[in-house]
Amino acid sequence: MSDTDSVAGDSVAGDSPAGGTAVAEVPGGTALSARWRPTPAHTRAIVVSLLLLGIGAVMRRPDAVALGTPLAVVAVWAHVRRPTVSPVVHAWLRHSVLREGQTTAWTASVEPGPGVEDVGLAVTETEFTRYTPTSQAVTVGDVRGGPVRLDVFCQSMRWGLRRLGPATCAVGSAFGAHVWEPGPVHAPLVPTVPLPEAFSARSPAPDPDGLVGRSRSRHQGDGSELADVRAFRFGDRLRRIHWPVSVRTGELHVTTTYADEDSEILLLVDAMQDLGRSTGFEGEGSSLDNGVRAAAAVAEHYLRAGDRVGVQVLGAHQSPRLAPGLGTNQLRRILDVLARVRVADGGVVDEKRLRGQLQHPVSAGTLVVFLTPAVSVQVLAHAAQLARRGTSTIVVDTLPRTMATGDLTDEQLAGLVPERSASATARLAWRLRLLERSREVSRTRLSGVPIVPWVGPGTLDLVMRDIARQRRSPRVVTR
Repeated sequence: MSDTDSVAGDSVAGDSPAGGTAVAEVPGGTALSARWRPTPAHTRAIVVSLLLLGIGAVMRRPDAVALGTPLAVVAVWAHVRRPTVSPVVHAWLRHSVLREGQTTAWTASVEPGPGVEDVGLAVTETEFTRYTPTSQAVTVGDVRGGPVRLDVFCQSMRWGLRRLGPATCAVGSAFGAHVWEPGPVHAPLVPTVPLPEAFSARSPAPDPDGLVGRSRSRHQGDGSELADVRAFRFGDRLRRIHWPVSVRTGELHVTTTYADEDSEILLLVDAMQDLGRSTGFEGEGSSLDNGVRAAAAVAEHYLRAGDRVGVQVLGAHQSPRLAPGLGTNQLRRILDVLARVRVADGGVVDEKRLRGQLQHPVSAGTLVVFLTPAVSVQVLAHAAQLARRGTSTIVVDTLPRTMATGDLTDEQLAGLVPERSASATARLAWRLRLLERSREVSRTRLSGVPIVPWVGPGTLDLVMRDIARQRRSPRVVTR
């Protein structure tokens, strides 16, 4: 099992009906309580039967008596068979953390008492959730055989904090005359962590500056990659002796290696805008979708390589800066931070928050990766400033390809402006904004910052090789 698969807990065998493997079940549930009460149908049957029988007796109408007698018999029979003991019902949501595309379930466990004939469970529809059954409700018509269990499966289709439910359970008596219906059961917000896209990078980070790791340092030390063969010196270890060269020259020679160090990667996710329309992990993604999933993929790759990874969400409210760390626990923390990202409102407070976040210092040797749709001037200016200071900086363009052209469909345009403002003027305004974006991107490239679109595996390989060559050559930096 990979680190990402273990974020939501230990997996269980088997696939759920809605598709997607569920994670460890949360035991227990909420015990529900209510009282038996007559249903409106039972009340109507009593009233109508009494009315028809009264009309038949007073007005001597046998037809009214014929119509009212069956209703009276059913009402009396239902009243005699009414349940007197409350059933034992527990309801719960199985999982507290999900991944995109993963399935959980609202579950109700019912131990019916005498007089109970049917039970039902219904779940309120929420955005970016797929239900099985599609009606979001399930019923069992004959429960006289013993305890029953009902499940409504919910598949989370997009990262974020999902409110699944609430769920409502109801128990009915014979003829639907009495119902035992407690209030809706609410569950806490369920974090849905982003599903990392396929990503791999063969090139190591350009400037490792740690203690241990897999990245080759520019300095010689104990490592695995050969650096040079030189004459033996006092203090060299015997296991470093290179015997072929020593025999050929008649003097002892030893091998030297490059040190293996870890790198520090800082991921800056731009949440100031969310351009495009998101349809879930199986469909099209918005700019924020691309940024969050790309950040998860990059973090997973470098953490597996033994590097230190940190993350900062720019412009998001209540999203703390996560200091660089190592290991599986760091990946869990990063995915949890990404799952709670909310796009900024675009107000003055968000602009001040962005300026404060950009003022955080970046330690030497850190590789800074901006994941942004490249429409925020402040973000691009900060990337150029870091590059001038000598910090290795890369900008990953997360703007959807379909949004990079001026010919937008009405549906795409509705994701940028309110529907009442979607017109030819709005389309022209977006074309002008793309021209400004192109100018800012060109200006940022001229300052030495590479800007690449997100394409999955190999996105950063060529760029990091170029940065590594530049780091080995003399350069002028701004302090």
